[in-house]
Amino acid sequence: MTRRKTRIHENLWKEMKRKHVDEWEPSENDMDWLLTVVEKMKIGGRWVLPDAGATFEKVAPNHLRLESIVTDDPLNAMIAIEKTRKVGERAAIKVDIEKAADYVLFHL
Repeated sequence: MTRRKTRIHENLWKEMKRKHVDEWEPSENDMDWLLTVVEKMKIGGRWVLPDAGATFEKVAPNHLRLESIVTDDPLNAMIAIEKTRKVGERAAIKVDIEKAADYVLFHL
């Protein structure tokens, strides 16, 4: 990919993230829901966000790590993952997504 195309994609992602994640605030129900999900999981257990195709592993009592993404819609998958991270921040649950791009498998 050329440097120009890379910049275009980065700018598109930044705008989509700003619009759909940064300006969005999780509700109390969002936080309660995630707390309940994480509380019921065993360490080493996996949780799937079906619409995003994302799988998280519980690696510590209040710590999820993105394990994989299998999707034909990477933009909406990344928005859902970023929203999950934001809910986790508010609910005192660490949601590791730093290497998300390394775990994407595209369906064509």
